[in-house]
Amino acid sequence: MAYQCKEKLARKEVKRVDIQVARFREVLDLLKPAVARKSKIESLGYVLLKDGQAIATDLETMVIHSVPEADLTALVPLAKVTKFLQFTPGGEMLNVKGKRGKLSLSWANGSASFPMEDPENFPAVPEFVPEVEESLDIDALISAMAMVQPYAATDATRPVLNAVTLILGNPVEVAAGDGYRMADQVIPLQYPKEITVVIPNHSVTVLEHLLKKTPRTPPASDELIPVIMAKKLADVAHDGKQGLRFRFNKHTAAIVKSLEGKPPDWLKLIPKGDPILRVQLLASELELAVRRIMGVAKAGKEMARIAFEDKKAIVSAKEEGQESQTSFKTYESEGEPNKIALNASYLLEYLSGKQGLVTISWTGNAAPVAFLSRNDPRVLIMPMNEKD
Repeated sequence: MAYQCKEKLARKEVKRVDIQVARFREVLDLLKPAVARKSKIESLGYVLLKDGQAIATDLETMVIHSVPEADLTALVPLAKVTKFLQFTPGGEMLNVKGKRGKLSLSWANGSASFPMEDPENFPAVPEFVPEVEESLDIDALISAMAMVQPYAATDATRPVLNAVTLILGNPVEVAAGDGYRMADQVIPLQYPKEITVVIPNHSVTVLEHLLKKTPRTPPASDELIPVIMAKKLADVAHDGKQGLRFRFNKHTAAIVKSLEGKPPDWLKLIPKGDPILRVQLLASELELAVRRIMGVAKAGKEMARIAFEDKKAIVSAKEEGQESQTSFKTYESEGEPNKIALNASYLLEYLSGKQGLVTISWTGNAAPVAFLSRNDPRVLIMPMNEKD
């Protein structure tokens, strides 16, 4: 018993740690998106080193990464230390100390010190009690969340729209929208419980970063192809009080606090009837056509008129005596009315960089116009009044 007490006391007295510069840079880079850039809480601009872990949070997302060699308690000012380490040889061993409001770094040929907030001011890691947990393919899940994210509202006064809605169940679905357009994607995954979670926009950005930065654990195999094609899995747990926890591997986890409030019933917004207009065309050709008429469209309400006739799409804009028109071939066109009007900027945002065929369908009246292309979310854009 006395030996255990002495060991604990010795551990508490550890005020310094040695870590390779390259390793320290990697840890800070991994946690960077979760560090708050602007906050009234000063400590959120730091990375906490404590109990062999590096922790960062912006109060929406907390990332926890195991760093066993960092057995000290200190706050690292991310921006200042990251800039400093850019010019420090990666192979050097870095000595890190935290004491009396100062963080000290030193290596064989140099040293630096930075003012340090009190680690006690950093938010505590919340107690996370999973109600349900399942291993999911995060290559598919997080990638789908990132693809619908651009369609979320940018107005922070509408939190449930400035977010991505994750609909867990069988299957899993993600959706986002701003009131004028929306995107949704069905993912062939199963979750043991039906749960709808509203994930803040920036949290999706953090998760996408972690997906890219955390190593893939390949299956045990003597063949190369199964290793290359292996899905990247993570344990996704839900706690009704805290939100979701993504455990990427034994070293890295992220806790995402779900937003309060009820999101729109996205699935009910998707037109269910048979389309009265259906067209198939090349995305790159429609993008080029919209760019050609964009100057005229921007002079007014940014309306792009699109008519379909004689296996052609005719894209035009009119405003204050100006008129611009261009046409290109369609691969399929059926139904009437054979024309629609859409916001030109929304069209360009959807089409930008997109390749291959796009199918456009419309059920008429005030229903949104649906865009569907291979391996991309279904996107809905509200039509404009062509008589304007």
